[in-house]
Amino acid sequence: MPRVLLAFLMFALPLLAQEPRPVPVAPRIFTDPEGTALSLAWRYEAGDGEGREQPAFDDSRWRCVKPALDPKESPRWEGAGWFRRHLMIDPALRDRLVALRLQCPGIAQVFLDGQLVISTKPALPEVPANRSESCLIRLVPGHHVLAVHYVYPLTAPRPKGPIGFEILLADPQLKPEPPPTNLQIGIRSALVAIPLFLVFLHLTLYFFDRHAREHLFYAIEMLAFAFLVLHDSRGMLFPESGTIADRSVGGAAIVVILFSLLTYYAVRTERMPRMWRVMVAVAVVLFAASYIVSSSAAQYLWMAFFVATNIEIVRVERTVKTVTRRGNAFVRAAFAVVFLAITLQILINFRLIQPIGGIHDIYIVAIIALAAGMSLYLARTMGDRRIASLENERKTSELTRARNLQLSMLPRELPRVPRLDIAAATIPAAEVGGDYYDVRLRNDGALLFAFGDATGHGLAAGIVVTAAKALFTSLPPEGSLSDYLAICDRTMRAMQLPDLRMCLSLASISPAEIRVASAAMPPVLIHRASSGSVEELGAGGLPLGSRLLPPYPEQRAPLAEGDTVLFATDGFAEQTAASGQQFGYANVARAFASAATEPGAAAIVERLTAAAAQFRGACAQEDDLTFVVVRVTS
Repeated sequence: MPRVLLAFLMFALPLLAQEPRPVPVAPRIFTDPEGTALSLAWRYEAGDGEGREQPAFDDSRWRCVKPALDPKESPRWEGAGWFRRHLMIDPALRDRLVALRLQCPGIAQVFLDGQLVISTKPALPEVPANRSESCLIRLVPGHHVLAVHYVYPLTAPRPKGPIGFEILLADPQLKPEPPPTNLQIGIRSALVAIPLFLVFLHLTLYFFDRHAREHLFYAIEMLAFAFLVLHDSRGMLFPESGTIADRSVGGAAIVVILFSLLTYYAVRTERMPRMWRVMVAVAVVLFAASYIVSSSAAQYLWMAFFVATNIEIVRVERTVKTVTRRGNAFVRAAFAVVFLAITLQILINFRLIQPIGGIHDIYIVAIIALAAGMSLYLARTMGDRRIASLENERKTSELTRARNLQLSMLPRELPRVPRLDIAAATIPAAEVGGDYYDVRLRNDGALLFAFGDATGHGLAAGIVVTAAKALFTSLPPEGSLSDYLAICDRTMRAMQLPDLRMCLSLASISPAEIRVASAAMPPVLIHRASSGSVEELGAGGLPLGSRLLPPYPEQRAPLAEGDTVLFATDGFAEQTAASGQQFGYANVARAFASAATEPGAAAIVERLTAAAAQFRGACAQEDDLTFVVVRVTS
C-alpha cells in the first residue's frame, strides 16, 4: 500500500512543471457562460523581440510559467515578456464563432497565428489597473498559436492582486448567469450552516462519550466540508473575498478525505488498522504541499489522495476483520454515495462530463449523503444504547434487590456466649455473590455455625444461598454434623438446580472444643495462643448437590483460653493484585497469625480486611470476602 501511495505522489507532484502541449479545444469546454480559462503553463520568455508572435517561431526552449504571474510560482518579473500557447482545434468546431476574452492589469497585445486580435495598449506612461477586452474569432480545425506580449512596468504601482493576464474562450451565445436570488443565497447559507450544526452536534456527542471516536472524526470532516462550501460560495456570499481561500481549498479537501477515512475506520473496524498512521502521514505531507504548489496542481494532490483512500477502503473490506454494528449499513451506503459524487465532481472539473442538471458543485450531494447516513446511524445506535441502558438499569435494580435480599439473610446480631468473643464481616463484590454464614445456639450452650459459598455469582448464586439458609434454619439444633450435611446434600440434589452447587462447612464451637464437617470449603484455621502456630481443620469433601454421595466426616480439635478460630471464604486467598498474583493460602495463614495478636475478634476482622485491601491495591474486588472469627476468652 505505501508503494501505491508513492506512485500517486510521483504522478501528482510533477504536473506543474510538465512541458505544455497543445490545448485540445473541444465542444465540451464551451459550457460555462463565464468561459474556460487557459490558466495552465504557457511558454515564456522575458523581454521584447521581433517575430515572436509568428506561429513558426521556435519556442521549445522557453520556460513554462503560469500567466497569472503569482510571485510564488513565476520567475522574477522584468517588466515585459512574451507568452505563447499552442492550441489544437477539434474538427467538430469548424467555423464555430468563439469569444476570446482578455483580463489583465497592464498592457497586453494578443496575437492569433501572428495576427493582432486584442490590444489594451494605452497612451504611456499610464498603466490601467485592470482591463477587460474581447473579440470574436472563427475557429479553424488544426494547430494554432496564441501569443501575448505583456508589459507591466517595474515603476508602475502594483495592483492588489497578482500581475499577469487571463485569457478565456467562451461561447458568445451563452448568457451569463443572472445575479443570485435571495432564495439561492439562503440555500447556499444553509449548506454552510448545516455542516457547522453537525460539527457542534457530533462534538457534543463525542465529549459525552469519548469512546465514540467516529463523532470526533465526522465533526472535523464536516468542518472542512463547510469551508469548501463557503469557498465555492464566496462569490455569492462574500464578493470581496481575497485569494487566500483559493490556495487553501486543496488542503481542506485533503482534510475532508482523511477524516472521512478515519470515520470509516471507527465505524467499520473494531481497532484502527495500522495503515491509519501511513494515511495520516501522507495527508500531512499533501496538506503542506497544497500550500506550496499552485492551486491547479493542488487539485491533483487531493484527487490522488482520494483514489488512494478508496483503495485503502477496498483493502480493509477484503483483508481486515470488519465488524457489523447495527446501523453502520447507513454509513456504508453514505460512503458509496460520497465516492460516486466525488468521482463525478472530478470528471466535471476536468470537463470530461457535463454538469449534472446544471449543477457544477456535485460534491454537495456528498455532504447531504453523509449527513443522512450519520444521522440514521446515530439514531439507530442511540436507540440501541437507550434500550441497552434501560435493560441495564432493570438488571441493576434486580441485582440490587437480590443483593439486599442476600445480605438480609445474614445474622443481624451475633449471639452472646460466655467465654466466646465472636465477630463477622462480609465485604460484597459488585455482583450478587454466594457467600453465606449463619449461627445458632445448641441446647448444650455451644454455637452451631454454617459457613458457605455458592458456586458462581449473580442471581443463581443468590438462589442457592436462599436454599442453604432455609435448610440450616430447618435443621434441629442437636445431632451429628455429618448427618446434617448429608441431609442438605440430598435436598440440594432433589431440587435439581442445573450446574449450581453449594460449598458448606458446619461447625460446633464451645470454649473447650471445635467440631467441623466440610463440603468443599477451605479449612478452618486455629491460632494457638500458647505457641503462636496456626492449624488447619476440616478441609475436603465435595460440594452439596453433586451427583456422587460422598461422606462428610466430622473432625474435632480442643480449644484453650486465647485460641482463635477463623472461617474465611476462598475470596480471601483469591484476592488478585495488579500484577496478576493471587494472595494464596500461605499468606492467609501468615496474615491470620499476625492479626491474632489483636485483643478482640472485631479487631482481628478489621486487620484481615485491611490486609486483603492492601494486597489488592487499585484492582477491583472480584469475589465476596467473608470472615467469621471466634476467640476463646477467660
